Amino acid sequence: VPAYRTPFDCCSLSLQPFQHPVCAINEDGTGTVYDLLNIVPWLKEHNNTDPKGNPLKPSDLIALNYHRNSKNQLHDPVSFKTFSEHSHIVAIRTTGNVFLADSVGKLAGGRDLVSDVPFTKADIITLQNPHEAPAPAPPVPRTTASAEQNPTASSSKASKSTSADASKKQPAAEPPASSALAKARKAAAQPYNASPYSTGAAGASLTSTSLDPLTKGEMALYDEEELMYEDISRERKEKDRIKRRAYVRMVTNMGGSLNLELFCDKAPKTCYNFLMLAREGKYDDCPFHRLIPGFMIQGGDPTGTGRGGQSYWGTPFRDEYDLKNAEKHTERGVLSMANKGAATNGRHTVFGKLVGGEEILAAMEATPVQPGTDKPAKPIKITEVIVYQDPFEDYKKRVANKIQKQAESLSGSKIGQNGEKAKDQVNWFGEKIGASKSAGTTGGGVGKYLKSGGPAPPASSTIGKRGAGEIGLGVDDKKKKRKMGFGDFESW
Repeated sequence: VPAYRTPFDCCSLSLQPFQHPVCAINEDGTGTVYDLLNIVPWLKEHNNTDPKGNPLKPSDLIALNYHRNSKNQLHDPVSFKTFSEHSHIVAIRTTGNVFLADSVGKLAGGRDLVSDVPFTKADIITLQNPHEAPAPAPPVPRTTASAEQNPTASSSKASKSTSADASKKQPAAEPPASSALAKARKAAAQPYNASPYSTGAAGASLTSTSLDPLTKGEMALYDEEELMYEDISRERKEKDRIKRRAYVRMVTNMGGSLNLELFCDKAPKTCYNFLMLAREGKYDDCPFHRLIPGFMIQGGDPTGTGRGGQSYWGTPFRDEYDLKNAEKHTERGVLSMANKGAATNGRHTVFGKLVGGEEILAAMEATPVQPGTDKPAKPIKITEVIVYQDPFEDYKKRVANKIQKQAESLSGSKIGQNGEKAKDQVNWFGEKIGASKSAGTTGGGVGKYLKSGGPAPPASSTIGKRGAGEIGLGVDDKKKKRKMGFGDFESW
């Protein structure tokens, strides 16, 4: 029976996280933690007897004061180390405050470090000590009367039955997995955004006493969006420039639309933010709240004040006006972000320009403003934003198709036990390796050294004898002949 310890943050009766922790002192000086809402009904129902069968009154329970950090984790109020299943946790009987044993033994000095109340060694209650885990109780075998009368026969019969059961339950030895298949499975298990670096959690847990120990390294992952931005902004040929830019139509209430080209290769994150907000309809019926003729017209804030709204992620994002080859305000119709300070959604980052609808922009500029303000006298609104081309969506489709093809190729390929495919079992001449030779393929010359597999056929009787016209005279085959030429290479 394996030993079992109740989690340090759970009630020993319900095995659920406690809300009102109390402690019952055992005979050996340790404490058992219960939830007050669970143990009191139990004591009433079982006549003041705890689940272990020992007498316990509600007045004997000690209220425990656990401390939590900003992440709602239980921790030591002195060293601020979080509790875990490897922590030695103690409580002070007089105050109920819960500490780590090191904080009480090395720093307390006989006084509660939170309440400044003196205590003795007998007032220290051990709630969890991982170094003194209870030993598991050995199982007691059941015996019958016949087994007691003839123990030898029963033991031999048991050994036979045990060996028979073991032979039945033991699975057949599986062939060793091929290295190619193992590599393929390992490659398939890794996500496409895996980096060559680790998270460092294993090393941190080895050198830190407040982290749970980890024995396996975890691979760090690149941010998927950052990989997308890097791919879109990578320098390519000029003819491929149009594929890396987005084209949208901004429909207005001025009787026309503004056709915009977005520089996704120059300001990828700003363009992605604009496109995602447009797809979600955040710009629908959004007003242009500020107009300065000859300078700019500003919109995009759903509140119409210029101080509202948020990015697609809900938080400010980095500026991109200082990136390499970033566009500048060099012509009319440039589309850029408003300035709200450093690292706050753009700071005048240029991410597009007008490519159609110049007459609509001129009509918007000619709209009068309210006296003393920059607010247009007549409402100018964005009816909707229609996205015609989005390189980010194309990138997502390419990545999805790539992952799907890798999965299909991995599942569809037939890999043998030796890690070689069936097409690799033939030689250069299309002959299957290991196949027996067909009769009638005997003969001399260079071709016999290219035949693969099988012993060489016996030579004809004329081979090995010289004619009278050749060098030397014909001799008997039994006599040793002097070798001529390069000889036989079969033994190489």
